[in-house]
Amino acid sequence: MKKVTVITGMVSVACILVGCNTSNEQTQNTDLVEPVENNTEEQTESNETDSGEEDAEEIETDNLDDEEEDNEEAYEEVQESENYMIQTDYLDATTEFITTFSINREGDLDGSREERLERSMFESDPSEQEILSSFTNLSLEGDTLIVELNTTEYTHLSLSSAMHGMFFQSFSAISDLYGVNEAVFLDPDGVKDVIVADRTIDQTMNIEEERGQTRGYYTLYDTELEQTLFLPGGLLGEDVTEADGEPLSFEETVEKMKTVNDHELSYSTAIVEGMEIDDVSFENEVASVHYKVDEDLVTESDQIVFANAMQLAALDFHATELELVNETERRIVNYPLIK
Repeated sequence: MKKVTVITGMVSVACILVGCNTSNEQTQNTDLVEPVENNTEEQTESNETDSGEEDAEEIETDNLDDEEEDNEEAYEEVQESENYMIQTDYLDATTEFITTFSINREGDLDGSREERLERSMFESDPSEQEILSSFTNLSLEGDTLIVELNTTEYTHLSLSSAMHGMFFQSFSAISDLYGVNEAVFLDPDGVKDVIVADRTIDQTMNIEEERGQTRGYYTLYDTELEQTLFLPGGLLGEDVTEADGEPLSFEETVEKMKTVNDHELSYSTAIVEGMEIDDVSFENEVASVHYKVDEDLVTESDQIVFANAMQLAALDFHATELELVNETERRIVNYPLIK
């Protein structure tokens, strides 16, 4: 019986020891698991914090990008008057008279394209008899100019050879710069057979052929008139075509206008020192010129002369609009042209 008791006691002790060990192991295991759970919570909190910081950084970066974008787009836009006036004058170049041009958008210029064309023609007529205003009625039908002689007295008019050339240079140039493609001359009976300034005109006049090829404009300051006049490259011997005879594109024309050839008239470029052309394009009848200026070198007058030269250059291509973008001053000026 004693042996049984001892064994039973030993078994009980063993059970107690096993139970204790199991309990200790569970306790140890529990102790090991708890730190893992705590680490997970800390990691979650850390991830949430990091994510929040990253989101805040992204929002801040996006805001900065938006601000930079807004600043980049902050250009002042100026819309010039829709109406312009072209006038011609003449320069004695010793061996010949050269037609000069000016363009103006100031003053009383209200009126249709037809009315402004007629006024430009009448005021620029170089003939002493004022042929156009005295003996003709002008009207515009689309891109065709109708010149009706209202009297038979025109047949007695006579012009010197120099005046003859100046008269038709002015007539064709002004027509071209208002977007006219052809001109029809009619006698008082509506017949296409007239004599104007000693010239028989019995066919429709092609304005481009009459005027001749010209690209680009250069400047000459007239001390008497106290204004800058513009001379067309074609009359100065400047390059107006490529090597194969094709007329220069608008982009090539502006590039060519940066420099001048030697000439007795000592004319200048409208793209003065301190101006840098960044980009030039001509798309969908809209001419665009992007440029920068050194504000220490380029005056407001320089920019006005530049703008006028660019308008005339664009009009040679029958542009409907010129866009001048001053990248330095962040200003865009739109000039409506042939409408």
